[in-house]
Amino acid sequence: MAADSALLLSLVEEYVSGLQDSKAKDTATAVKNGEFTVLQLVEALGLSLTSSQPHTRARGVQLLSEVLHECYGGLTEKEVEVLLVFYENRLKDHHVITPPVLQGLRALTKCTVLPPGSAVSMLRCLFQDVHVQSLMLTERACVYNMLINLMAIREAGTSDSS
Repeated sequence: MAADSALLLSLVEEYVSGLQDSKAKDTATAVKNGEFTVLQLVEALGLSLTSSQPHTRARGVQLLSEVLHECYGGLTEKEVEVLLVFYENRLKDHHVITPPVLQGLRALTKCTVLPPGSAVSMLRCLFQDVHVQSLMLTERACVYNMLINLMAIREAGTSDSS
């Protein structure tokens, strides 16, 4: 177990430091294979997510977002709820962190276990804390994809109850 922890810390350090972007895929694969959990990843990212340097925080959030993009299907409702609160709070952070936060939120909007009321909360925070019209095209597309995902979930929910 200590070797797994050391491996995870190594993957996180290499990614966050900017040495190897490919470590995100390696980390996602390890989470998919059950070598690590998302919780263990968040714990390993601890110092990166709380760094005083915005670029370090952005790299930490980016790694988490990339892993979530690959592994959102295995999350529980409680994990999704905690991650949503984390990402909603990150929307208030430095503007450099906004793009990876949007990527993480987009991954979470694909979850089938999205807690009740979370879509409204997420969108409220998004439109309150981010001026979407001034985002670059890629980030605006990410926001629109989030809306599409949330509408698809809503549509699927209403068609199931009919």
